[in-house]
Amino acid sequence: MDKMRTYDVLIVGAGPAGSVCASLLKRAGLECLLIDHASFPRDKICGGGLTPKAWQTLGRLFPDFKYEYMPITNFGLIIDGEHCGYLRLDDMQRMIRIVRRKDFDHLLLQQYLAAGGAFEQGAFADFSEDAARKDYPVVVTLRSGEQIACRYLVGADGATSQVRKRIAPHSSNGFLFYEQYHDRAADVEPMITLSLSNSYSHGYFYVFPNKTHDVIGFGDAHTSKDSFKRVLKELDYPYLTDRPLRGAFIPRASVVSPSPRVILIGDAGGFTNRVSYEGLYYAIATAENASRAIIEGRDFLEVNRKIFRKKRKEDILDKIVYSRFGLSVIKRIAHFPRFFAACYNFYV
Repeated sequence: MDKMRTYDVLIVGAGPAGSVCASLLKRAGLECLLIDHASFPRDKICGGGLTPKAWQTLGRLFPDFKYEYMPITNFGLIIDGEHCGYLRLDDMQRMIRIVRRKDFDHLLLQQYLAAGGAFEQGAFADFSEDAARKDYPVVVTLRSGEQIACRYLVGADGATSQVRKRIAPHSSNGFLFYEQYHDRAADVEPMITLSLSNSYSHGYFYVFPNKTHDVIGFGDAHTSKDSFKRVLKELDYPYLTDRPLRGAFIPRASVVSPSPRVILIGDAGGFTNRVSYEGLYYAIATAENASRAIIEGRDFLEVNRKIFRKKRKEDILDKIVYSRFGLSVIKRIAHFPRFFAACYNFYV
């Protein structure tokens, strides 16, 4: 036990939530160890959309952080197969920034490393708390068998978080979303397209344009490969047999750690928007709140209170939006650009 390595904070998962949290803690002078089972740069299933809240929060935290993105100001909405809404933004402060997650995540990690942060490729296995170890009460066991002691453990390891599974073994991974990359025509103006339908169960179809391709995706409560192919056919998109079909979970419920020394952030804590399933803003915001809780010696439940409150409101809104009544209201609103724009501005 005495030969264990010790850190102020051990963070599992080097995606945006983990890297942002680690960078903020390192900047405050804390010694962190960031671990991830993947080697970076690594690909990540995600439309890659940074909402105004996301990129503005990131810019506030790291004013000098530079990354490539495609600015998107055009949006199309399809409901039950009918093209019923088109929105073109004039205000660039409301645009969506589309990033390639493989590059974006790697740059965030590199920022932490450039500040002198410690990172290792490794896999989390388990943790325990020992009150007798007053300085480093949390002991983390890696799959390699090594044990590391720390003051705080932060789980930032995504929707299938192993840290969360140790806290809540029966917690759900959420909804399954499938994605496929399609070549994008160079002469077509890039546009985010969303398709909602009464035949989807609390989910939607989406097209997110990137510089070289379109990310085509679908997910709902009953997603399968067959349902993905069926929706593509209904909306006149081909299923590409020569392209990989990739799947990932998006969490639907927040999980709270019973220990103030163990914190779940980002997808690991179930912090995604309950209606849009957007997760990058909440990854960045909960990472900031976790770092504040640790630096200031406060309870994460207190520091993150506003976000927990937003999750409860989104749970209610989810039931309304994805109901027959909700879709009918959205369909009517979408025919009026000013109302469509007002709803967009309110939500993002």
